Amino acid sequence: MPSRRVPNYSVDLTKSPFDRANAWLDSVRDIPDYDRFDAPISLRSSLRLISASGPDPSSPALSISVATTTFEFKVTHQLCNGGGTLHGGAVALIFDMCTSITIACAAREGFWNTPHVSRTLNCTYLRPLPEGEDAVVESEVVHLGKAMGLTRGVIKRKKDGAVCYTCEHGKASLSK
Repeated sequence: MPSRRVPNYSVDLTKSPFDRANAWLDSVRDIPDYDRFDAPISLRSSLRLISASGPDPSSPALSISVATTTFEFKVTHQLCNGGGTLHGGAVALIFDMCTSITIACAAREGFWNTPHVSRTLNCTYLRPLPEGEDAVVESEVVHLGKAMGLTRGVIKRKKDGAVCYTCEHGKASLSK
């Protein structure tokens, strides 16, 4: 029977932005027989964190919590549509995961350090990525307020930096 454990969604605020961003992927990879809908991306597409940054902790501006991440992945067969290119649903899932993970880099005690959910996820599909292609996902936190946030993402071809997909992702914090 597959594991019913879920990834760790809490943010360890003592860690660096890079370690915070990597923590969720590590928690997924530590679950034996992980079989949830994101398994093809988090486990088998080699989604790998390259860099992460967070805001200056001494910044007095609570709503300006800019954070960024950069991930890489390979377009695997499991992520492709019948035409052999990255499926639109996979694009949305990759953006959902990567932009959400980026929020952990901006979290502070009592501020976005608890789970959050999507309000909107608007994706634009500019050019296809074929199976076997290496890709880069760049995500940024645009704004985090008390309860609502906004992130942006872009997926590029690694070999030439051509933009293939973009997104704007609205989030809602589940903090009490």
